[in-house]
Amino acid sequence: MKLRIPATLTFAAIVSSVALALGATIPQTTPAAQPPVVATTPQTATKPATEAKAPKSEEVTIRLNAPLFSPLFAKVPLAMVNDEAITVEDLKKTMGTIHEGMTEGKAVPKTNFPVLLKRLINSLLIIQEARTMELDKLEEIKTSVDDYSKKQLRELLLKEQVKGVKAGPKEVEKSYRERTTEWRLKSLIVDKLEDAKKVEVALKAGKKFDDLFDRNIKEGVAKEGGKSDIFLTREVIAPPMLVVLTKMKVGEISKMTPLDKGYLFYRVEEKRTKDNEAVKEQVVQELDAKARIAALEAFQESLIKKYVTKKKLFDKFDFENKKVKFETFLKDKRAVADIKGEKPVTVADMAEAIAQKFYHGVERAAESKKINKEKKAILHELLGNIVFDKEAKARKIDESDEYRNKVRSYSNSLLFGTFVTKVIRTEITVTKDELMAYHKIHAGDYTSTEAYKLDAIAFDTPQKAEEAALKLRQGADFKWYKANADGRVSIAKSFESIFTGDAIAKPNLPEPLQQALTGSASGDFRVFVDGGLGYVISVVELAPARTLNYEEVEDAIKEAVFYEKLNKGVETWGDKLKSTSDVKIYADFGQ
Repeated sequence: MKLRIPATLTFAAIVSSVALALGATIPQTTPAAQPPVVATTPQTATKPATEAKAPKSEEVTIRLNAPLFSPLFAKVPLAMVNDEAITVEDLKKTMGTIHEGMTEGKAVPKTNFPVLLKRLINSLLIIQEARTMELDKLEEIKTSVDDYSKKQLRELLLKEQVKGVKAGPKEVEKSYRERTTEWRLKSLIVDKLEDAKKVEVALKAGKKFDDLFDRNIKEGVAKEGGKSDIFLTREVIAPPMLVVLTKMKVGEISKMTPLDKGYLFYRVEEKRTKDNEAVKEQVVQELDAKARIAALEAFQESLIKKYVTKKKLFDKFDFENKKVKFETFLKDKRAVADIKGEKPVTVADMAEAIAQKFYHGVERAAESKKINKEKKAILHELLGNIVFDKEAKARKIDESDEYRNKVRSYSNSLLFGTFVTKVIRTEITVTKDELMAYHKIHAGDYTSTEAYKLDAIAFDTPQKAEEAALKLRQGADFKWYKANADGRVSIAKSFESIFTGDAIAKPNLPEPLQQALTGSASGDFRVFVDGGLGYVISVVELAPARTLNYEEVEDAIKEAVFYEKLNKGVETWGDKLKSTSDVKIYADFGQ
């Protein structure tokens, strides 16, 4: 990307230390929002639009090959719009291709840079017009920007506080090994309680588990609980059993464990851990998040100690006092905590927060003795935002470029959207003739997907399903087979909704089932395998894809035509505003 830039601006942006030494003035960077597209009645400008294709004779210019993803060039202006800059950084944001780890010299996806820059210029012109119309003074805009500003102030402070906070490697390794542990068990399920108690007594008396295992199975009062040569993962073990199992050693025998049907005894034959990078990554993320939360909680406590003095009134105040109506607390201006340089937190503030927390009814919460237990946490929540704001300002985060740019960008996006709503949208009309004409041209873009009406028979083995499918293709009656075939089992609950006879679009079917149905037609029989089960799928009816008629897609076409006209309108308004504004373009995207 080549730039043709006045030397004072270029050097000021690239080498800030030199710029400061020379006393150069760097224009304030304005991250241009890139919403849909916008427009407004252009204001009369004092200077005509100029594009810096041919520099003035007295103006010294230089040409640069500026790597798009180099941080050195982030603040270089690509254009000036009425003294507001559109920078290389703004262009990157508009592209949506700012990827972590992308460095100078990396290949950039093919992009029409002049078109993107024009959109940025149009957007900024519209935002400036919105300010001229004083849309930024609307109460809803001011409130929204104020709320966002406070939120960003806190977030940047907290982001700074947890930077580099991670879980310890020993903690990660311990949790990872616990998550990837597998067990091989020898288990016995005894049918009746009286027989289970006999086994329990025998084990306590020192009888060998293997002898009891063999004898009870031989006598027909018990059965093997599972294959002893198979390792079980955490996912297949019931949570109550998992809690016990994680504490057991190899060779240890469990206590009697009630099941839905019968009673379980098991011995730990072997334990092992199995490497799984996906699980390890999940453990790291969870523990890092936990460490950051702990760090933030400790940080909040330290700030409360730094800025807040609790009143004795807080400790003894009873929000559950039956003799006082809760509405009285909402008017009580006595302080429960003093904050350096800020208004104190009052009983009324606490009462308001309590009412919001127990929105189902403070009376009920008071009767259940919940309020006083929660009052410390509620106070800390109230104090948290206040002390975070104070600390952020003490650290001058509100003066940082990052903070100011975020707030500016958010404000711009609101102004852009408000202008579109109040000005552009009101000027757009869409006629029925336009909609019909659009559908005629774009009919191929509006098609239905294949849809199936399906029925199925589930078998206990895939082989039986294959045999059934063959006979059905040879003319066997499906209904008779569904009622009488050997090896039939219940259809899995996860598939029941598919085989109700209702039409289902192909994309809504499970991927393996979509593959099994590929190339099928009405009346076909296909085999679908799920685990150890086999399904014969009857294609009752196949509705092929088709072009949708106008009535079926009218709403979608209205939206498409509206936004097409909106984009064109924005471009038109951008050109009008540009013609009466001072716009200088420095970027040269030529080869």
